[in-house]
Amino acid sequence: MKPWISEEMRERTRSNIVVLVVAAVLLASVYYFSSIWAVVTKVYETVMPFLIGFGLVLLLLPIVNKMEWAFNRTLFRKKPHPKLNRGLSTAVAVLALLAILSGFFAIMLPQLITSIKSILQYITNFITVNQDSIKEFLLKYEFLSIEGEKLVIAWENIVSQAMNYTSFVLNYVKTIALGVSSGVYSVVIHFMVGLIAAVYLLIDKETFSAQIKKLCYALFKPTTCETLIYWTRRAHKIFAGFITGKILDSAIIGVICYVCMLIFRIEYPLLISVIIGVTNIIPFFGPFIGAVPSILVLLLVNPLSALWFAVFIVILQQVDGNLIGPFILGDYVGVSAFWVMIAIVIGGGLFGFAGMLLGVPVFGTVYAIVRSVIDVRLKKRNLPVPSSAYADAPEGLVKIVDADDDRETTAPDAPAGEDAP
Repeated sequence: MKPWISEEMRERTRSNIVVLVVAAVLLASVYYFSSIWAVVTKVYETVMPFLIGFGLVLLLLPIVNKMEWAFNRTLFRKKPHPKLNRGLSTAVAVLALLAILSGFFAIMLPQLITSIKSILQYITNFITVNQDSIKEFLLKYEFLSIEGEKLVIAWENIVSQAMNYTSFVLNYVKTIALGVSSGVYSVVIHFMVGLIAAVYLLIDKETFSAQIKKLCYALFKPTTCETLIYWTRRAHKIFAGFITGKILDSAIIGVICYVCMLIFRIEYPLLISVIIGVTNIIPFFGPFIGAVPSILVLLLVNPLSALWFAVFIVILQQVDGNLIGPFILGDYVGVSAFWVMIAIVIGGGLFGFAGMLLGVPVFGTVYAIVRSVIDVRLKKRNLPVPSSAYADAPEGLVKIVDADDDRETTAPDAPAGEDAP
């Protein structure tokens, strides 16, 4: 029997319903934005330990795989024991991570504290020694226009006010320090919970993966599940490659900065190198975030060193952006610098440092999915896929032909040239 609604009308109706639902959701999101965002923030804070656990899994998984391969060649060559092998490999990976972190804090933290104390002492001595110069500066530019005893009284008033402001600043710093200590305690707790979760995930990763696939096949069609599995693997590749590569790249940049500062005898090499290395984890903005406070610190000590350091950091970031970074990271994200900047701004504005770090791989995954969908739709319309084909196309030049293309694809939304799961 011929259906009373044509296939074209059904497709159009479905499209209209989807558009109406999306519009309603967007309007509700705008109207109840504060309430929705409060819920999102609460959920984000609650699941933070498990997000840290997933991040640790991405870092430790290559070590676990290498250790499993090594143990299969040595300890378990005659009699394989998969569970014991996995447990030993996971233990080795976790101990290696803890050893690296312990070594970092044990060796560098005391030197960092010493450098910070030295900077604070230098600032105090600078103010004490240059009191007369400050007076002359105030008189020269008519910030003060009195002399003799009145000038002494005025200067004492200035010092008194400065001491009051100093007390206020110290109290404020104390409050910040208490907040930081509380934040450090929270970070430590989240890290420990995340580490425990990462251990469980690493030991039983095949079981968890099978359970998630089982649930997926129970809820969706097989083709939908294949698509979800395909894009999950792509997302894992993007996240794991980007995060591990970025950490390795930042560590190399920190070491290079430290060695070069020692060679050129620039002050506070360890403190500044740690700042440069840590902030370099943030793509695009990281070099500027780390260079600005470092230059300000050097300006207080030696302006010439600050100038040479500024020149050096520009050269170092060019080397990192054009040689070291591409060699280590490759093309895991596959987006232009403009979209990287957008991802960092939005991610940092919403979720702080974690958003600045993870915004790029998240956007890279979404970008790959959208590009795949667009490519599939263009192929169905018998239109060229490369963007260069549309560079000089005026309106109306490209004729859109709606053709019924029943050609099967291995993965429904997979990009051209990609393998199915």
